[in-house]
Amino acid sequence: MTKSTIYTIEREFGSGGHLVGEMLAKQLGIPFYDSQIVDLAAKRAGMSKKLFESLDEKPSSSLLYSFVVSAFAGNSPMTNITDFNMSDKLFIEESKIIREAAEEGPCVIVGRCASYILRERKDVMHVFITADMDYRMGRARLELPDIVSDSRLKDEIFKRDKKRSSYYNYYTGKQWDSASCYDLTVSTSAVGNEGAVQTILDYGTLMENKRTRL
Repeated sequence: MTKSTIYTIEREFGSGGHLVGEMLAKQLGIPFYDSQIVDLAAKRAGMSKKLFESLDEKPSSSLLYSFVVSAFAGNSPMTNITDFNMSDKLFIEESKIIREAAEEGPCVIVGRCASYILRERKDVMHVFITADMDYRMGRARLELPDIVSDSRLKDEIFKRDKKRSSYYNYYTGKQWDSASCYDLTVSTSAVGNEGAVQTILDYGTLMENKRTRL
């Protein structure tokens, strides 16, 4: 079993990526971060939690992502610049929290461009969770019980994927669902949640073994 690996998870809506990450962290006995990152970012920025939640994983429209990326990469105090819009402020605060969490040791981080933010670290495994549409619609029905129509539900899945994709692409300059951005892609519709966790653990062990030999 892996002992020194940080895991980042990007996920399609309805694929169960959050649950897989939670199960993985529990099995390893390490911290799990998802919406907690937004809570911490809002508290640090002195902003409304509800406001930050409404902006979570949404791209900015005011500044080029390159300026933002260079800001947090260089640890510049750009959160003091008043003309930054709220999405950019949230991204910068979340980036700091993600880096600090990684410095503290092994953990699981879901979403929020963590795979890109931690790209320079050698002790991180980047995972993308996917699933076929039938599986995703089944899970989405549980999360969105007010949507009865299949066509509306499918539209909502596409809409949420587009939001996550736009956010990732904007702040990283990379393609959210590109295999080249990740070490491993796992389909929960093919292997189930437990199978996904085991697959990640097995691959993580291989990566750790390779690091120790270098």
